[in-house]
Amino acid sequence: MTYAKQMIFLLIGLVILWLVTRGQNLDQIWFYLKSANFLWFIPAVAAGILSHFIRALRWKILITSLGSRVKTHDVFYAVMTGYSVNLAVPRLGELTKCVAITKYYGIPLNRVVGTMVAERIVDVLTLIFLMVFTIAIQWHFVMGFLQELFFNRIFAFVAENPIVLLLLTLGLILAAFLLLVYIKRKLSDSKPGSFTFGIKSQMNGFKEGIQSVFLMREKIHFLILSITIWFLYFLTAYLGFMAIDATRHLTPMAGITLLAMGSLGILAPVPAGIGTYHFITIATLTLLYGVNSEPATSYAYLSHLMQVFLILATTGAIWVFRFIRTERQLRQPVRDTSAGDFSG
Repeated sequence: MTYAKQMIFLLIGLVILWLVTRGQNLDQIWFYLKSANFLWFIPAVAAGILSHFIRALRWKILITSLGSRVKTHDVFYAVMTGYSVNLAVPRLGELTKCVAITKYYGIPLNRVVGTMVAERIVDVLTLIFLMVFTIAIQWHFVMGFLQELFFNRIFAFVAENPIVLLLLTLGLILAAFLLLVYIKRKLSDSKPGSFTFGIKSQMNGFKEGIQSVFLMREKIHFLILSITIWFLYFLTAYLGFMAIDATRHLTPMAGITLLAMGSLGILAPVPAGIGTYHFITIATLTLLYGVNSEPATSYAYLSHLMQVFLILATTGAIWVFRFIRTERQLRQPVRDTSAGDFSG
């Protein structure tokens, strides 16, 4: 069932990709792809890799706040492995990287997952801030874009189907309320050894992991790392503008806007953000900044391929490095310490 669901989402992404590309001049798209100055992608890729490494440093702070000592290279390996898995199965990579840390250090999985969720909450809040900042700075500019892209269609649907929308909303609210009441009752009545008691214990550990963001001592360090991560994300988007003649004139504010909008495409449950990232990126560049559809499409393809490449290349390099290091350790002769250790 999981594979079928992923294939459906992949198919949806490919259909979206086809829809945003059809009707365009493919020769023009190919021209912009061929004439792109790929040297600009070198610092863009470097900024992307550095952002992932700093993300590992930030996650390490949360894990350490639980009282566990972890090594930076192991956390970085877990982060990149998670990103690689996410390319194939969205959201599974988040669990995969937590499992890796649990495997290496024996930290309870629910606590590690809690730190990951705490980190994601910080990212979501940062993304919301970026969206609000982008809209506030370019209020009429962005609202016109959002109205044309989303609101007009939503309002049209509401006008045509008000009863359906009302019933659907009330149904979802009622279902969520009943589910919460049921879970709370089951957990409060749980007895030691029962399945619900185990769930309750897992939730307590999960809660401890989330609380790590409040327990950590290095709050300023965590904040600086968070700002640096998103600044590097911005650089990867903005430096990509320089690679194509038709987008080279775009301002840093355009890079911030694209970062905020493009992140929404990556959040969609489509493998590697295929289709959804391209749709939002092309729409942002064409509707907001007047870039022609062909160079906007070329930029979307190139920037997406760059992100996938840096994840796969970095993860592959780490895997090779760890494999070589493990092989060397296995080949080292075991030192005979029976006569005593006189090295110190």
